[in-house]
Amino acid sequence: MLRSMREVLRNLRWPVLCLGGTLQLVRAGPGKDLVRRFEFTDKGDIRMTKYVAFSGGKDSTALALLLPDSIPVFTDTGAEFPEMYGHIEKFEKVTGREVIRLKSKEGSLLDYMRRTKFMPGHAARYCTRIFKIEPFEKFTDTYAVAIRADENRKGNTSDKVIYPLREMGIGLMDVIQICTEYDLLPRYPVYMARGGCVNCYYKRKSEVLAMDDFVPEVLDELQDIEDGVQDKRGRFAFMFPNSGMSIRDIRKQMSLFSPEDVYREASDKSDYGQACGMFCNR
Repeated sequence: MLRSMREVLRNLRWPVLCLGGTLQLVRAGPGKDLVRRFEFTDKGDIRMTKYVAFSGGKDSTALALLLPDSIPVFTDTGAEFPEMYGHIEKFEKVTGREVIRLKSKEGSLLDYMRRTKFMPGHAARYCTRIFKIEPFEKFTDTYAVAIRADENRKGNTSDKVIYPLREMGIGLMDVIQICTEYDLLPRYPVYMARGGCVNCYYKRKSEVLAMDDFVPEVLDELQDIEDGVQDKRGRFAFMFPNSGMSIRDIRKQMSLFSPEDVYREASDKSDYGQACGMFCNR
């Protein structure tokens, strides 16, 4: 039997006081207590918690669980790994709640790249804007976003966007515990360390090599797109610029590395979080 959210919160590493419709996170510190307050009601500014930006990552999963009356909203680029859809379906099955799925008017991100011969990258992060943020904010401009208290991120400065995890002082270990209590801690393969999209330009070479090993058919499609968008400017446009190589050349190096080396590097999350924003795999 699943535990109630009050039971989950009560067992967090910080004591939680449940008072009516209000949850208070009480953190004991040296010489003083820090009390952070968050109200689970439809009154006042908390109306903005009607919708949660649900990316399929652990943070947004925990936030959706903490707001049981909210409606999770997922913006689908059409270029997500199957494991992302699997997690969303599992969330719906476990919680009995529907996750609303939105799509861009531009269709699939991969089709858009083929059509425009333009791939997203560090200097042109249109994928997040066109395929994540714009469809979401066309649907609603008031919502909750999963940015933790232990993250150094500003987020959206709009007064219509709130950050309950930050306000409640909930950090990484709390998020992991909340998701684990519901058996909803996302467990994605190593090639998804930097986003749910197959073409995420933050991926390292080791992750691309892991894709070649596990999902070569996905990399075949990406290689076809990368080859097809090149023009006559004489400068090759990389789908995975962090590697500094084309997909074709990365695949040629597969025999130079042992699987152990590839997966050890791909699993390294020392720089985890270097992803494309609050809507992506959080």
